[in-house]
Amino acid sequence: MIVDGVTSKRVETPRNLNELQEVLRSEKGAVVPVGGGTQLEFGNPLQRADCAVSLAGLNRITTYNPDELTVHVEAGVTLGQLQAALHANNQTLPLDPWAGPSATIGGIAAVNAQGPLRPTGTIRDWIIGMTVAHADGRLSKTGGRVVKNVTGYDLAKLYTGSLGSLAIIAEVSFKLRPRYETTATAIAEFDSAEKTAAALAHIRKSSLQPIACAWLGPRPHTLAVRFGEHPQAVSSQIAQLPAGAWKRLDGDSENAAWENVRAQYHRLSPVVVRIIGQPSEVPSIVEAFHPKAWIAHGLNGIVLAAFDDTAAIAAIRQRYPCIVERGPREVRQRIGTFG
Repeated sequence: MIVDGVTSKRVETPRNLNELQEVLRSEKGAVVPVGGGTQLEFGNPLQRADCAVSLAGLNRITTYNPDELTVHVEAGVTLGQLQAALHANNQTLPLDPWAGPSATIGGIAAVNAQGPLRPTGTIRDWIIGMTVAHADGRLSKTGGRVVKNVTGYDLAKLYTGSLGSLAIIAEVSFKLRPRYETTATAIAEFDSAEKTAAALAHIRKSSLQPIACAWLGPRPHTLAVRFGEHPQAVSSQIAQLPAGAWKRLDGDSENAAWENVRAQYHRLSPVVVRIIGQPSEVPSIVEAFHPKAWIAHGLNGIVLAAFDDTAAIAAIRQRYPCIVERGPREVRQRIGTFG
């Protein structure tokens, strides 16, 4: 198995926690956990991989309590698999990572993966408990399987986003929410960044509550605003959007529109950075650094910006937190993923 350009000496696929413990106890070299393989090149370049541990065998939903709106899953469960199980009870885990439904729960947690459905929070906001395996094979647990749990330190927030550097995430417990009664998306194109920024400012300062709001650029400048609630509430909010040639999308056409946004994310290249500013700073970030293309989360200040090279990154990092979202190994080695 090749992970971030490094070939692992061996690959293990444990089928339960006991087998995972045995693998870790027997391995004295560098262990690299692998989930769905959707984000293996995120983070600083991997230096060695004596043993790649695939978590594909840990793929069971072990406990699901619809009445309590909680679920406990193994790390190899894919997001699509989990959402399908929750659908029967009209429930959902409101995550939409850029990697899509093939991403595993453990992988999403390990990189704290985010997508356009950002105003509902990241995976860190929905985790209530976690089981992790340490390098010596010991298991430890944090949190629990019920929502009202205040036992001990919330170490799950530490493990989330740690890229498997602290421990292997083996199981995760989540709180859930009912599915939105309906969703609809309004999309409009604008002929300038100034007009797009004005529309975005209007939405941000209004009482509207979109569940996703993405500004795609540069040409055409497009705003995609998604609402989820009671059908009348969705229609009412769309009617309150600022002036523009808005087109409402529902059902399959709405899903296709967001798949197109996901496809545009994957087309961002060759160097993609995640710039983290204030929501009001999104237009100035775009104007100041002139990315060749971008997708901006209009309501939280995160801009995913593509550049041909690394020339602008030093200047960006002087003003904003800036992470290399995606880039060649040489780039991540030279400038560092996290600065």
